[in-house]
Amino acid sequence: MAARSHKAIMAVLRRHWTTHAIQQFCKRYDPADYEPDSLINLVDQIELKYRAAFSNPYWDPYPRVMIVAKLKRRNLTISPKIRIVYDRRRRVVITVLPLKLDPNRPRHLKTLKV
Repeated sequence: MAARSHKAIMAVLRRHWTTHAIQQFCKRYDPADYEPDSLINLVDQIELKYRAAFSNPYWDPYPRVMIVAKLKRRNLTISPKIRIVYDRRRRVVITVLPLKLDPNRPRHLKTLKV
């Protein structure tokens, strides 16, 4: 039963997350620590919060944005935050980054919070 529900969650995630993003999330974070609904609804939360901002011409040169998202978690000892790269035109999570980035890493993405 648990395996079936895990497969069902992954099937739903594939609508708004690339396969690479799901793999990176599983590699960097433990999916069992987070509520599945918060992962599934993440794209909807991003669109709801930033829909008006994304329609502004200011965002035209930035098809991808970095987002630090707070998720509901089952394990309260871990951080609720994850860092993702979101393609705002395709409305899909492209990849998942480590929460703490290398300070020497070039940053070409605008950072938003959800």
